Amino acid sequence: MPKKQTKKKNEFFVDKIILAVAIIEPLCTIPQIYEIASSRNASSISITTWLGFNLLTLIWVWYAVKHKEKMIFIYQSLFFILNSILIILAIIYGGTWL
Repeated sequence: MPKKQTKKKNEFFVDKIILAVAIIEPLCTIPQIYEIASSRNASSISITTWLGFNLLTLIWVWYAVKHKEKMIFIYQSLFFILNSILIILAIIYGGTWL
């Protein structure tokens, strides 16, 4: 197989893997969200830390929009949504600010 075809095939495979990671990795936050919601206790959660994560996530979203990076946009947008839910629950259920 010519090098050009092999490269395109490898890039296609990597793109599919990255799409899966862009969706699955943010979903790893769901168990933390579930734990807070079900126990109604967020005393071990640092709201400041999660707000920091969300601020940095917004910068990544901005970067993705400016550079038309679909994968980064999907990945970081999902993180922003889930982090926001976690922050709201942490505020409601007694997360700490430090």
